Amino acid sequence: MEDNTQALTQRFTLGKLFRYVLPTIFAVLLASLYTIVDGIFVSNYGGTTAFAAINQVSPIFMIIAAIGFMFGTGGSALVGKVLGEGDRERANRLFSYIAYALIIIGIICSVALWFALEPLLNLLGVTETMMPFCLAYSRILIPALTLFMLQFYFQSFLATAKKPGLGLLFTILAGITNTAGDAILVGVVSQGDPIRAVQGAALATAGGLFIGGLVPLIYFACKNSSLLRLGKPETDVKALGKACGNGSSEFFTNISASVINVVYNSLFLYMIGDMGVAAYGTVGYVNSIFTAIASGFVLGVSPLISYNYGAGNTDNLKNLYKKSLWIVIIFSVVSTVIIELLSHPLAGAFSHGDEKLMQITIDGLSIFTLSFLFKGIPTFGSGLFTAFNNGKVSAIIAIVRTLVFNMATIVLVPIIFFHVFGSSYEAAFYGVWYSVVFSELLATLMCFLFFKKYKKKYQYA
Repeated sequence: MEDNTQALTQRFTLGKLFRYVLPTIFAVLLASLYTIVDGIFVSNYGGTTAFAAINQVSPIFMIIAAIGFMFGTGGSALVGKVLGEGDRERANRLFSYIAYALIIIGIICSVALWFALEPLLNLLGVTETMMPFCLAYSRILIPALTLFMLQFYFQSFLATAKKPGLGLLFTILAGITNTAGDAILVGVVSQGDPIRAVQGAALATAGGLFIGGLVPLIYFACKNSSLLRLGKPETDVKALGKACGNGSSEFFTNISASVINVVYNSLFLYMIGDMGVAAYGTVGYVNSIFTAIASGFVLGVSPLISYNYGAGNTDNLKNLYKKSLWIVIIFSVVSTVIIELLSHPLAGAFSHGDEKLMQITIDGLSIFTLSFLFKGIPTFGSGLFTAFNNGKVSAIIAIVRTLVFNMATIVLVPIIFFHVFGSSYEAAFYGVWYSVVFSELLATLMCFLFFKKYKKKYQYA
């Protein structure tokens, strides 16, 4: 126990902290590449409509996967705190109980979605041309939803168990499986048939989830060298509720992001048609890369914060908070510059030679990327309070950031642009892209207010 927890209590330099969380960052990043790899293959072998279809249906799966993210982040914060208090046996019982509860919920969600899928797609406004592709893609992925949830769950707990490198290994194997499956099933077997292309992409993703979700389950169920092992659970509904409360911010963040994607897809579908959805899909993929890296950092550093908070080590908390802020700020600035410079090749990867689609994507990406300057701080802020087991503040940040600021700016900014910069379609169109920039700026200001308010209570600054 002492050897296993030594890394959690060390004093980190900026470089050491970054190296410690790097495996978790890569693990989350690679997991997010599933749909991106699917998108690249489908857009090039299935066409614009097939590509738009998987972007239209993906938010549904991300909403359900967010349950696993909630259980993982909230549960690992709780279990990490218990480990810091020195009660390893109870930590394992709670870890097992939360995992078993998630499996049951995952099975229920899969069955419910199977029967509710087509009415739900109609409710989301899926067009007749996209409906066959959405159904073909979804019917294959739905049975694998529990594994999707478990993958997010175990990504959080592998960091808590001081095995972030193992989490990276599982995700690399899953990514290789997914990419190889896309290359074979979409690039070769589909033979240019759009329906077979989306089915092949779904099968490839399901294969990756089998590695990313089931293999960690087997690892924790067997005797291992980590801090955690699946075994006899401690039936503690209150603790389960606490874990869900802790992770509610991450849940609402993912839910809201999916809702926002639906809103953006609907707006661009109305304004441009399938091409608009395809353009936003590319921008959404780039955004998911940034979000995955930021979330991976938070997942990697949260167990350190939770453990040192439980152990009462305020000096380490102050050091972790300061270093984490610097890493987030540097990453945000560097990411913005890099994506702005790469906007042309990124747009070209998904436009399959369509010059109009490529130009729309470049215009949107160059504006949307400015939001990366502000996205990192709210992501870290929400995760910070989750690590302190303060689900209330964490949830407030997530809900206000996404459902209040995002929804308000998505309505108001296009209207303001329409009247200030000329009553034209182009002004409103650019206003839609700029809305997320203003939303994230407001969220960043809100987070700094919370940082100032709670620094004495948690003694991190």
